[in-house]
Amino acid sequence: MKLGVIGAGNMSTAILHGVIKAQTFAKEDIYVSEPFADRLKKAAQLGVHATTDNREVVRNSDYIIFGVKPNVILKVMDEVREEVQDKVIISIAAGISVDTMKGVLGENAKIVRTMPNVAALVGEAMVAICNADNVSEEEMTVVKGIFESIGKIAMLPEYLINTATAANGSGPAYVFMMVEAMADAAVLHGIPRETAYLLVEQTILGSAKLALETGMHPGQLKDMVCSPGGTAIEAVYQLEQDGFRASLINAIDRCVKKADKMGASK
Repeated sequence: MKLGVIGAGNMSTAILHGVIKAQTFAKEDIYVSEPFADRLKKAAQLGVHATTDNREVVRNSDYIIFGVKPNVILKVMDEVREEVQDKVIISIAAGISVDTMKGVLGENAKIVRTMPNVAALVGEAMVAICNADNVSEEEMTVVKGIFESIGKIAMLPEYLINTATAANGSGPAYVFMMVEAMADAAVLHGIPRETAYLLVEQTILGSAKLALETGMHPGQLKDMVCSPGGTAIEAVYQLEQDGFRASLINAIDRCVKKADKMGASK
């Protein structure tokens, strides 16, 4: 069983680190292609086969991750379509539907569409996965293993993948904005910048872990923090006045629509 990865950017590199660490694939069974010399060199340092030839990667692999941007993925697929045959194709590109990819690779292509996020770099990704009907249960087990090596997975029907893109794929951007804003507020009131970031980042990490491990509703957890007449409820009141929840909902709604538009334009 061999894994191919086309493109050695941040996400692909995180996946490579994950599968190697989890021993999902042996180093000698992984093939990576990348046109940029610096990225190719870093991939080679992992002990995998590194090349600039996308066709070589596809020829030698059973599972191929297309770790390239949405604006070039179809072009790259067209380049290697003669080599695909019965192999499992894994896309991490936002907005590009399975049907659109089949339009390039052929109706019988085995395509798994996924949406990981940047937390893969620290092994804490959230990955949404959907698969075409002709991908077997055994093949899906392998695909799940690839992404479980970098975090957690959620299986979704394809019509919800663009929504997942807005929630988990783009979600870290919203969190980082919140970190920056909360730290700015702490700095405004005298806390040193480095300490402010630590305070906020650990608070967000701990809050997420508390929600995941207790399984409690976020509203219940929020209520645990908000004492009657206290400081937290005062802040929550102001956030509600400023449309905090509505802003996030509107942002995710726009992100979904953008993903839909990206797919429709191909």
